[in-house]
Amino acid sequence: MLSKYFLGIVLLNLIFENLVNADYPPESSSKDLYEDDPVGFLSVVIFGFVFNFLALAGIFFVFNRIYYRWTYKHKSLSMALRVPFYLGVLDLVFVLFMTVSMMHLAIYHTPLSDHVCKSNAAISVAFTIFHRLVIAGISIITYLRVCRQIVCNTGRYDWKLFLPIAIISTILSLLSIPTYGTNIYWCAAKPDTAMVPIFSILMTFLVLFICLFCYIQTIRVIRDIKNKQLSIENRGVVARISTLKSPIDEVEIKVTTKVLGYILVYMVQWLPDIPYDIYSLVGRAEPWVYCLVIVAVHMGSIGNAIFYVINEGTSRYGSSNSSSSYEQVTLKDMNNSKNDAKISTAV
Repeated sequence: MLSKYFLGIVLLNLIFENLVNADYPPESSSKDLYEDDPVGFLSVVIFGFVFNFLALAGIFFVFNRIYYRWTYKHKSLSMALRVPFYLGVLDLVFVLFMTVSMMHLAIYHTPLSDHVCKSNAAISVAFTIFHRLVIAGISIITYLRVCRQIVCNTGRYDWKLFLPIAIISTILSLLSIPTYGTNIYWCAAKPDTAMVPIFSILMTFLVLFICLFCYIQTIRVIRDIKNKQLSIENRGVVARISTLKSPIDEVEIKVTTKVLGYILVYMVQWLPDIPYDIYSLVGRAEPWVYCLVIVAVHMGSIGNAIFYVINEGTSRYGSSNSSSSYEQVTLKDMNNSKNDAKISTAV
């Protein structure tokens, strides 16, 4: 909890510094980006403000719906609701940083000063690493719960998941502080450095591999369970719970499917960042690459909202259907099994 408050204070302080710095012309660059490339400059600024607005709309929509569900049920949020909430908080950080950068860029036609850019980029990179590692952690937890029947206790407010990731992200970001500065349109790793782009590409593929592995394995187990249930129902045989290798009830399957959907949002959000990293290695990135990054990063917030709406509609439709006799017997037998009780409680 203390680490969350500390990060919040640092973030607010950085935003305040950026706003104060916006009152004075930047000292790090005298180059007018609008005069240098009017089309590219206007494209980046327009894409930045438009997708900032769409991302904010998606974030606050998800927050509002989750708050409504939480006040309606008066109990702890399930993983199906915690995942979009966590992603929304992280996406809100990206939107705030992007808004400050875009406002300064639109007013002065130059990015923030090099001194402020170092702090801005350091925190941005830390949150970027944190975001990716959280998605990887959720994927692994989902895989262990469904495929290995290992319930991971992440503690109150999931601090056991967040604290190690926050420490790792902070350390990795601080190690690269000398490479941060102004990168044409915003604050990031300087174009003449190779360490940060290479690390970003490797992390993107590593997290993608983890997500795909956990996603494929989890879907395969869920399909096997559904096929076994369907086969038993078609034969008209009341099965004993011991005949199922992975006894997971319908609620577990629905929650797992929702979580896997938010893992797919990660793929949409971070894979388009690879061309930007490649351009950082070989030379100056074109304006369309910056626009692609803006769209991709903010698509995380938009995709989060869209997928939440789809899941909410699916849950309502599914709740109106009555359970089959086999499911009722299965759920009743699960209560007599210690392992099954742990799985049901974890959901």
